[in-house]
Amino acid sequence: MLSRNKQIMEESSTITEDPRDEYLAIWEMVVLLVILVITVIGNFLVLFALYLRRYCGRRRKLTRMYFFMMHLSIADLMTGVLNVLPQLMWDITGGRFQGGAMLCKLVKFGQPLGHYASTYVLIAGAIDRYHAICYPFNYCRTTHRQARLMVYIAWGISSALCLPQIFIFSYQEISPGIWDCWADFIPPHGQRTYVTWYSITVLMLPFSVLVYTYVSICREIWKNTEITVFGHRGEVKRMDSRENNREPVISRARIKTVKQMITVVSLHVITSAPFVGCQLWAAWDPDALKTPFYQGPAFTILSLLSSLTSCVNPWIYMGFNRELRSTLKNYMKKLIFSRSMTFDGDLSHQSTNSSTRSTIIGTMVRLASSMYRNKTPRTPGPEPLTNLQESL
Repeated sequence: MLSRNKQIMEESSTITEDPRDEYLAIWEMVVLLVILVITVIGNFLVLFALYLRRYCGRRRKLTRMYFFMMHLSIADLMTGVLNVLPQLMWDITGGRFQGGAMLCKLVKFGQPLGHYASTYVLIAGAIDRYHAICYPFNYCRTTHRQARLMVYIAWGISSALCLPQIFIFSYQEISPGIWDCWADFIPPHGQRTYVTWYSITVLMLPFSVLVYTYVSICREIWKNTEITVFGHRGEVKRMDSRENNREPVISRARIKTVKQMITVVSLHVITSAPFVGCQLWAAWDPDALKTPFYQGPAFTILSLLSSLTSCVNPWIYMGFNRELRSTLKNYMKKLIFSRSMTFDGDLSHQSTNSSTRSTIIGTMVRLASSMYRNKTPRTPGPEPLTNLQESL
């Protein structure tokens, strides 16, 4: 994380050992482990539900929003695997990186990748919803290929923004016998420039775009709801007498999707803003490192909040989307039913085998007893009385 690397870099000129509160470190590892487990499980369930919807049953194609949701889940899963997991291993090994030079650069490249990707895929989804709500006729002419192109561009921008990490961090000896994945900034303002650039690209610029798009969307929905009626199929039809020939439609599903995305964006801003604000404060205030707030547990907790959105997002998707929930429920019911049928079949097969064995054994016993009777010699007894009379 940026906070930890910055702290070590600032203190490296005065200390040879990294001061570490073991009690706080244990709690940090526990929190990271909980975030990692919830992130992996939640995003795996979302991706698995999308897989079942796409390739099982009726095999429906992914809609645009499901496509955005899939890439958001992939980005959040990458945040857990490439950011939270390395930080957890880093804390377990005593706060020193043990992976070598190549792994140091790969880890530092991957740590912000999921967060960047989640942010810019959110922007792509917001732009798509903006065109769908504010310009519905033009939106109908667009294809799924354009939505995919926006997502691929978002991933490309995210990867490009992570490239400076490769050049800033390196595996080096920070003191005699102590090696760590270290950051080297160009003096005197290299660190401030990079932290400010990170804050603009990960929060300020995306936040401005998201606010503009969703404010415009809410205004359009508000204008339509003032002069609309609900149709029989749940759609919202504009009944403006001046535009009788053109009646734009805003369905309930689209409004629900907008509510879902606004919830995700709000949570993203709430969890990212404290972390980015603390980084800016620590970079621009010369006395920040000496304050109790920076050295206490509050700064560490705020640093962990940036990964919290990745473990909450999938549950928001599941909460707003009944289709995904029903897909998982039906799969679990089929799985449990098939296992119960298999268990019952095994029991009936075992009972059939046991009855067959008992029948075979009974037949063999009877056959053996009959053979035994045939082979046993008869003992000579007295002659019949008729034969005795004939001899006389």
